[in-house]
Amino acid sequence: MHRRTTIPEPLLDLIRAQAGAVTTAQCRMGRLSSTALSRLVRDGHWVRAGRGLYVAHNLEWSVGTRQWLAVLAAGEGAALGMETAAALQGWGRPTREVHLVVPWGTKSVQPGLWQTHMTRLPFTVKGSPPRTTVERTALDMVRLDPWRATAILADAVNSRQTTAPRILAELEKFGAFPRREVVRGILGDVGAGALSVLELMWLRHVERAHGLPPGERQTRSRAGYRDIRYGRLLVELDGRLGHSGAGAFRDMNRDNLHVLQGETTLRFGFADTDTRPCACAAMVAAALRLLGQPVDWRSCSPGCVESEALWDRAS
Repeated sequence: MHRRTTIPEPLLDLIRAQAGAVTTAQCRMGRLSSTALSRLVRDGHWVRAGRGLYVAHNLEWSVGTRQWLAVLAAGEGAALGMETAAALQGWGRPTREVHLVVPWGTKSVQPGLWQTHMTRLPFTVKGSPPRTTVERTALDMVRLDPWRATAILADAVNSRQTTAPRILAELEKFGAFPRREVVRGILGDVGAGALSVLELMWLRHVERAHGLPPGERQTRSRAGYRDIRYGRLLVELDGRLGHSGAGAFRDMNRDNLHVLQGETTLRFGFADTDTRPCACAAMVAAALRLLGQPVDWRSCSPGCVESEALWDRAS
């Protein structure tokens, strides 16, 4: 008959906090003998997950378990980063791959279900499991994929866990950074209130390119937040997410409430803003004129012929 192994309660609390992951050193500090540890593995209650790493059950490993194993494998100073940190912070999409950030000079991290990124620039660690800050997470993601900078930075600021100035301050800590001036420009636009790729496109290709008056962004009314407000004219930019099904009925209700407040709403989608920015600008300018608001609209290029015709019909 096998003797039952009793695990000290403080060690159990630590194991629960680490989603079932634990190290040999932590077992030793928690007063679990090496003999007892070997017995737990031999009897199939625990699973050896790597050098000095264990999972305190024999079930399928959760995402949290794999994240903790990565952190414990790297040791002191390591943190979850990139998409892994963004998902934990609530503004990124979860990925199966675990991204781990470690200080430069860290001894070789044992291979496992994680990808290790070494960095010479010191970073701040927050949370449990430890992760990089929102600002550092966003910039590390942009460094790896500069062409997604607009979406990454807009999502980070839109999470309301950081601001464009805070990300800019973090950016200045980097000695070298790909497309630094482009990133600064994106953050300037995001800081002006454009909180999505669609809103950034509108700001640059519709509003600024055609000399429309600067809109007020993300203003609050009794009906909720307005995307862009040009006096009594509201512009709502509808991406797919949140604007179909029940979301479409919320949009209609909000538009109706805004009419009762004396405000008119124009709605544009991604395709409008991307392929017909000139027509969008002309429509806004024409609506402003009909509402009695003078506007100094201009063509952005010779290709604005269709937009000029729309403007002329409303004049």
